[in-house]
Amino acid sequence: MNLKISAISRTAAVAVLVVVIAAAAVGGLFLTGVLTPEQQKRQIIIGLSLPLTNPVGIHAKYAAEMAVEEINAAGGVTINGTKYQLVLVAEDTNEMDPLIPVDQGVTAFKRLIEVHGAHVIVGGVRTDVVVAQTQQLSRYKIVYLDVESNQRIVEDLVQSDYDNYKYYFHFFAGGRNSSAGPYIAQIPVALRNAARANPNFPNVTRVALVAENALWTVGLAGRPAGNSTFFQRLKAAGFDLVFAELYPTTQADFSSYLARIKASGAGLIILLFSGPPGVAFVKQWAAYDWSPGKKPIVFGPGLLGGFSWFWDQTGGAAQGTFWWPATVKVPVTPKTVPFIEKFTQRFKETPNTAAFGTYDAIYVLKEALERANTWKGDRLVEAMERTDYVGVMGRIKFDRRHHGLNLADQHLYWYFGQWQNGELVPVWSPDQRDTVRNFILP
Repeated sequence: MNLKISAISRTAAVAVLVVVIAAAAVGGLFLTGVLTPEQQKRQIIIGLSLPLTNPVGIHAKYAAEMAVEEINAAGGVTINGTKYQLVLVAEDTNEMDPLIPVDQGVTAFKRLIEVHGAHVIVGGVRTDVVVAQTQQLSRYKIVYLDVESNQRIVEDLVQSDYDNYKYYFHFFAGGRNSSAGPYIAQIPVALRNAARANPNFPNVTRVALVAENALWTVGLAGRPAGNSTFFQRLKAAGFDLVFAELYPTTQADFSSYLARIKASGAGLIILLFSGPPGVAFVKQWAAYDWSPGKKPIVFGPGLLGGFSWFWDQTGGAAQGTFWWPATVKVPVTPKTVPFIEKFTQRFKETPNTAAFGTYDAIYVLKEALERANTWKGDRLVEAMERTDYVGVMGRIKFDRRHHGLNLADQHLYWYFGQWQNGELVPVWSPDQRDTVRNFILP
């Protein structure tokens, strides 16, 4: 199935997806319909708060289905000696559309609880939507597993306002102990080292920043563009920021940007994107006439850049670009590569980061439910805070003060991948900080 950014109408998109994962006796068959009171007593309902017509949300939903099928086929969740089946319900937040207000995400969150009876919420993509949703947590006393937003805002609130935000757990990088900023800052240094041995490299010490004008880019890109600790570090290391621009989230034509980048002499473009404009930029960058100079290298945190959807959508124009995060086939744990292969075989695309986070989040939830012997919020929080789980993306460990990932241990988010002939090749990780390996020029 080749995923596209769908033009499905809001009416259709908001239609509630109710997926009932059948017991092992029916081998994972999906059923839909009204549940009997007896069935409801033996079910734990997981609410998915996701943009269901965008690849990020679609892959998260697929991964949730995989995890729930596997858990239910193995007997489900045992609470106080009783076996429970996991059930998925979903609401489309449509939050990857930058024109959608945060209120829509809050409404979806409330509907999952008030209409569909969700016991736990899994979701979270756009930072401002997550911040707004989590303001409701203490009201409902419900655990929220955030699988994709990349800011530490709510993680910090867990520490400063524990009683109201203790229900929040973060399964994506960008938190207190999981910032990719130091890794990203090392990439230009590693490229400069490679350039010293290869005269065909562009001048990567001259850097251009092209960033989506959204909340998630504030920390790295700065406001105004280029005014951040990240670029201060680069300047101290001998790099010059020669172009910096924030683009509207609806931008489609980057010709003027590319002309100014060429005039600036930049040899390295840091591209921060989360939606379709990133596809447009890369296609236009690939087709642009950079002569008589050298084609600049493109890299950066691109939410969609590091899995196969991006290669397909750019028609291969992504060749030579490299990304964090990236779905590279590295055995981070014994579970990583089997998960990638199983997901790819079933859905015909490599899983994106939301899929990794969702899959692990549901397994972490399963263990916490059994430790707590309940899905009730306060006791489930205590059980979640005893998490020490090795998943498909790495080690996940929570405690009372830290409700986020820690990249001190080897993790999927260590790795940057470069597109080479339709495959994501790992070219950098922090265990070899000063070098890029297996790298090709675009």
